[in-house]
Amino acid sequence: MPRHHDPWESFRLWLALTLALYAIRAIFAARLPGAIPGWILLLMVLVSVVMAAKALLFPGRVIPYREGDGGWWTDVSDDWRLWWQRRRQGR
Repeated sequence: MPRHHDPWESFRLWLALTLALYAIRAIFAARLPGAIPGWILLLMVLVSVVMAAKALLFPGRVIPYREGDGGWWTDVSDDWRLWWQRRRQGR
C-alpha cells in the first residue's frame, strides 16, 4: 500500500525552523548569532508561504483515516441537531 503523507508536513517543519531562527536572532541581538540578515528571514517566510499555498491547492494526497466518515462539518451538524432535539423535548 502506498504511503500517503500529510501535505502540511514540510510546511510545519519549515515554519518551525523559521521561528527558531527568528528566536535566535531576537535573543542574541547584540552578539554574533543575532547578526543574521533580515533578508534571510524574509526569504524563509516567503518559502513557507509558497509551501502553505501548495498544501492548500493540492490536498488530494491525503486519504481519510475512516472511510464513510462525514468529517468535521457532519459532526457539527449532528451536534446541532441533537441540541435542538433536547431543547424541544425539554418543553
